[in-house]
Amino acid sequence: MKTIIKNSIILSAVALGIASCGENSWNDKYLDGFEGGADFSNVQTLDYTFTDADYENLAANSANVDKAKAADVYDDLKALGSLHYFNAAITPAEYIPNFLTDPDFKYFTLSEGSSINITYKIAKNLPEEMIGLNAAKQWSLSEEDYMEVYGSEENYAPAFSPSHSAANYLPNMLGKQYPNATAGDYVVVNYSSADYDPNFGTEEKFEETDVLGDIKKDDDIKVSGVVTGICKQGFILTDKGGSILVYIGKNYDINAYAIGEQLEVSGKVGSYNKGFQLPASSVINKVGKTDVTYPAPVVMTGADIDNAIQRTEDFTAEYVQFTGTLSISGNYYNVNIEGAATATGSLYQFPADLYPGLEDGGKYTFTGYFSSISNSSGAPKFFNILVTEITAAGKSASAPRKVVNVAATDYYAVYKFDGSAWSVPSNVVVLQPSDYIEMGSSYGNLQDDQPERYIPMFMSKKYPYAESGDSKFVVYRYYSNKATNLRCEEYTFDGNAWINSISNGGVVDETNQFVYRNGQWNMDPSIELTLPAGRNQPTSTWFYQAVVDWVNANVPNASNFVDSYGTAEYYSGCSSYQGNVNINTAYAAISGNSDYSGKTQEEIETIMKKRFETETGPGALSTLYPNMAPVGDLQPTVTITFTAWCTGGVNNVYTIVFKCVSKGKFEFESCTWND
Repeated sequence: MKTIIKNSIILSAVALGIASCGENSWNDKYLDGFEGGADFSNVQTLDYTFTDADYENLAANSANVDKAKAADVYDDLKALGSLHYFNAAITPAEYIPNFLTDPDFKYFTLSEGSSINITYKIAKNLPEEMIGLNAAKQWSLSEEDYMEVYGSEENYAPAFSPSHSAANYLPNMLGKQYPNATAGDYVVVNYSSADYDPNFGTEEKFEETDVLGDIKKDDDIKVSGVVTGICKQGFILTDKGGSILVYIGKNYDINAYAIGEQLEVSGKVGSYNKGFQLPASSVINKVGKTDVTYPAPVVMTGADIDNAIQRTEDFTAEYVQFTGTLSISGNYYNVNIEGAATATGSLYQFPADLYPGLEDGGKYTFTGYFSSISNSSGAPKFFNILVTEITAAGKSASAPRKVVNVAATDYYAVYKFDGSAWSVPSNVVVLQPSDYIEMGSSYGNLQDDQPERYIPMFMSKKYPYAESGDSKFVVYRYYSNKATNLRCEEYTFDGNAWINSISNGGVVDETNQFVYRNGQWNMDPSIELTLPAGRNQPTSTWFYQAVVDWVNANVPNASNFVDSYGTAEYYSGCSSYQGNVNINTAYAAISGNSDYSGKTQEEIETIMKKRFETETGPGALSTLYPNMAPVGDLQPTVTITFTAWCTGGVNNVYTIVFKCVSKGKFEFESCTWND
């Protein structure tokens, strides 16, 4: 409430400043056709709030870069540019002035005599980890780097692999890449990694087994085959003999196995709804990858499908094709097949996001693996197909086979140098390329308010068993001001949700005045207040109530000086109810305080004035402006214009000035009632 009142005062003052311009003052900005000739001055009094772009441009300002490097706080400056708020090392008083004459600043053409009330964000104390991580270097491995990993310019892969893992190689590689690193330096590494070792022709060639053509339930089998189909709860594995569904279940990650991956799978054959399956307990090893060539599908009519659902024996998956009208109901994708009397096609655990644009009621041709039969009301009904392709009007919908040629996955990793070696810090988590995709970003970054909305959900998913007080530094890529940069923020679990620890109570808005005089900008947080006399004046009520509260808290026997309503005090005469300083001796005597006994009118007024000047005024300002502080040699002032009700019922307007001598401490300087 008090902050709002203070800001409203500043806005009023600005409005008055603008209104004071002469009606023809705009003429002076033009060369010809107006009296007075040319005047290129641009003197203004403005209110301004820093934008994200301002923080980034301020951090890139060459004078600020030089200043920060000389003070050994360049990492802190880079953190400001990333996080969009000031910190203890990069203060507004030191780093805003250089930016105000930078062409990247909106009002860089302002002239001598201008002033700007700038509202900005500031965090008083940032964790060292946040400063370091927001200034982290970025390194993407090159083809030559992977040659070094495999020790060959011919037999190498552009990715790490199980036998050449990132964890084993990156620490030493970072040591070579950054030989001058100092303790506390961070690097975010971008690399690729495959789940299987590359075959350079020196290893034994992958041979598919011929097992799946002759299996029965409860057989223990080992299959060397290729992934040829994907659904939401498993995949189709194919060898020379046939195909089978490997069923993982609801926790299956659809990106775990890509079409074309060569696998070795060992498990016990089971069956469900007449379809053979290998269970989630199967042992699965990735061996390599290859391109997939599908056989010609068996084209089935409605009558064929009616016959197929009447099977009584378990069967392996069969590659088929049929045409029908799609019916979409929630997560269920069924197909009405022309000519089928009893059967309905069903797209088994259909990954709809891989086939965008399908319409309810649309006619399509479906190709895939017939893998099981489901009943309805106790009778066979659904012809279940794990889809590999959908065509409509001669065009193919997006299908999982788009990932056939993906050999490796991109990753980000954060490494920290401890002075002797590089390692992965345990208290840091970095968003991966796959995380951005899951969040709906196709550009590999977040922007606008997405971090506030998505990161708490991401953390809850990643750490489902977090305990209250657990904390992590989250590193992610953020798009702003037409560029993508790294950003790190601290998130803490409060027992219910993950919150941004720094912004929640750690980052605050401040407003300070910057004045252009003597050829340069400087912070001058001096304030002018006008306290209108009378009741229900918000500014006056705000200030005078602070005085009354100070008397209550600091003056011995305060009850002798404060009225029963707690809105007026007779110690220095301030009333938040009347909106004035009451030094009318007739009313002062009402308090019955012995301080005034036997005193003359002039003596009582002198006592009350002195108290307002040296005690209650400075005390109230310390409460209202606890963070105001000198800026270098400049002691900012608070100038207050107020009304005093004097003896004889006379209302006089006075101006009193207090100066800030240290943080939150004020001293009396002058008052016109002494003139």
